Amino acid sequence: MVRNYTNWSGTEYVDAYVARMVRLTPETRFVNAIHEYITPYEGPVKQFPIYAHHYGYVKNNVDLKTLRNVPLLEKEMEKKAFTAHNYLQFCQEYLSNDQYEKAEDYAWKCLELEGDDIEKEKSWCLAHLPYLISRQGDHERAVETGKRMLRHPLCSELASLRVYQHLIGACEKMEGHDKDIIVYAKSYHGGVQRMDARPEEWFRQSMGALGEQQAKSVENRIYMSGLQAAIRMKDERSVNTFLRWFPWGMDEIEKFYTSFYTLAQDPKAGDFFRERLAGSGIEDGFVFLVKAQVEWEGGDLEAAQRFHGSAAASSNAIVLREALLLSFRSMGKISLEPLMERLDVTQWPYISEYIASQAEMDLLADWIKVAEGYLPGSPVQARALLTALQERLLIEGVSQVSDQELLLEMERYCKWVLQYGALVYSDQMRAPEGLSLMPKKYRFALQMERVFRDLENADQQGTLRGLYQAIGIYPSLCGAIRRMLPVIEEELEKAGRPSEFEALGVQVKQMVRDLIQEGRFIDAMPLIQQLSSLMPRDLEVLRLRQRLYSEIR
Repeated sequence: MVRNYTNWSGTEYVDAYVARMVRLTPETRFVNAIHEYITPYEGPVKQFPIYAHHYGYVKNNVDLKTLRNVPLLEKEMEKKAFTAHNYLQFCQEYLSNDQYEKAEDYAWKCLELEGDDIEKEKSWCLAHLPYLISRQGDHERAVETGKRMLRHPLCSELASLRVYQHLIGACEKMEGHDKDIIVYAKSYHGGVQRMDARPEEWFRQSMGALGEQQAKSVENRIYMSGLQAAIRMKDERSVNTFLRWFPWGMDEIEKFYTSFYTLAQDPKAGDFFRERLAGSGIEDGFVFLVKAQVEWEGGDLEAAQRFHGSAAASSNAIVLREALLLSFRSMGKISLEPLMERLDVTQWPYISEYIASQAEMDLLADWIKVAEGYLPGSPVQARALLTALQERLLIEGVSQVSDQELLLEMERYCKWVLQYGALVYSDQMRAPEGLSLMPKKYRFALQMERVFRDLENADQQGTLRGLYQAIGIYPSLCGAIRRMLPVIEEELEKAGRPSEFEALGVQVKQMVRDLIQEGRFIDAMPLIQQLSSLMPRDLEVLRLRQRLYSEIR
């Protein structure tokens, strides 16, 4: 077995059976200039479980190989060696260099040859013709050619699997072929089943890279194409059929979670797909997540929580991410608790940014309250979520925040960032000598903490200098800081010239604090409302009002 790698890491490859050892006779020899093979090669054949690892097909080597191989093939042709092997090799060389028109030409020449000993070469060429034509942009001709090739007397079961694959690919490039895609995907599945029932046929029909491993490598992608077509057609039976064929319970299924989620959220057919998936009886983390969403949308919160808990047992980051999102969309009615320990500390910042990006702006404040509810039990996770949500508010939602509230929102953001940093990073990292290694948003929050301290001390020069330094550290929040400047400048001016009015404000603020302390929130409300209208940009008034509103809620 030759394992032909297509990347240097060795994670992508195509296996091919090759004949390399025979009993030597006076007639034994290699023939052909490239991809030579041994003749005579008589049975019986023994297949060895031994691999030759070949990196010659890694993409950056392909051009060099073609420069070497094509002249050798042309010399063969000068000798009138118009053989199926040489035509096939020309086809392969041009295919590997994306010269599809030339590759197609040699494939047809191979099919036109006469002879009983070239069935495999012809089978390889007819299997690839639809692809070569489709890559030239002529998808209709590719489909018609593929149908003809399926009727060709030399189209083996193995070759037909390749033809079905390329027919599906061409049909997906055109409109109105969903029914055909479903038929070809099911035909492919049937062919694989028949070949597996006679495993010796995989070896007998193989030709180069056209073998069992290559045919099965696209299996789940073909089922996905069939599933998508069936969903578009609202073909319930076919949807159920394709769903059964996916490798549920195996690691490979996780590659398709993103596609499944896209289908489930499709505005036209998402409801249809979710209902089919929820009723499928499949036990899988992603399916449990879909069931939780269906039950929540149907109003059965208890069932939604149960399925959500099953989804939370998954180890897949996509399932956990979307389960978190569902919890926020339910405004916390579906608890986040089962999820909090499933993601490690390196994942939470990225997951949190994703959650924040999905929030509708008018619901952002509510999502922040949901996250705050998890502070006591999950301090690290909750602060990661709060940091991301609050940052989005200050960047994309800054126009919706009043001048009076902006400083407070910035203070809250910095508080979450610094508290998260204190929980996650060591004292050594947060010490002055380690700060250069800390995330920019942490250094920004630390700088803004100094700015607020200078502001309280009425240090105009220190405050303004600190703000500009903060912008340099984390430019993403530049817009919010510029919006804050007029408020800060007014605070600084006011601090420089105390008045009787401000002295009176100090007394009233103390009265409000006392009333809040005594729990007399209703009595404090008219006082804070008057202060807010008279001193709209006073930071302490804003803080008192926010505290009062929080207590009343």
